[in-house]
Formats: sequence, structure tokens, C-alpha cells
Amino acid sequence: MTFLERYHNVGDDFLSQVVTGDETWVAYVTPESKQQSMEWRHSDSPKQVKFKQTISARKIMCTVFWDRKGVLLVDFLPRNETINAAAYCETLNNLRRSIQNKRRGKLSKGIVLLHDNARPHVG
Repeated sequence: MTFLERYHNVGDDFLSQVVTGDETWVAYVTPESKQQSMEWRHSDSPKQVKFKQTISARKIMCTVFWDRKGVLLVDFLPRNETINAAAYCETLNNLRRSIQNKRRGKLSKGIVLLHDNARPHVG
């Protein structure tokens, strides 16, 4: 049975069961603004050399789960780790605890997990 068929048969109650998840890359270091990087120095002093950071060195994988009422879980994968079965199971356990805390009774009514399984964009 497709989601549209379930929605047609059950109505809005079906939408209350849906929990959606997706991943994205997020920057976890905010570059300094010009004002933040200003410094007092003598007029004869050489300017400070700044090295350009590569964007990939400042990104981390973030997985977000939400339902029709709002965000349920924001989970960050530690740097230099990959998503494997163990990491995904840990994320799902965190999601379960989050649903238990934020949406009491939702798990006993049943949920429909809609998680994008496409590979994250390489960046």
C-alpha cells in the first residue's frame, strides 16, 4: 500500500504517524568576521598572514528527524567516522529516546519512518 493510499484510507491520523529524516553537511566552524580579526599593532608591524581554510575541513554530517509537530532529533556524526550499521542503529536508538521524551504515546500508536536513503552530497 502506498503512502497516498494510506492517507486516503486513514486521513490526517496517518500524517501524525510519519517521522521523516535526512542528512546534510553543516559547517561547524564559523569564520571570523573582519571586526573579530582586527588587532592592535604598530604601523611598522607586518600584517598577519591568514590561511584560507578548505570548506571540507570544516564540515560535519548532521542527521535531522522531524514530524508534523517539529524537530525530534538533530544528531551529528563524529568527524572522520562513516555511517555504518552500528552508527545508524545508534542514531535510531537516539531517535527512539527522543520520540519517547518529546511525543509521549507516539511509539505505541506506531510510526512510519520516512528516511532519505540517497547518498549525501559530496562537498
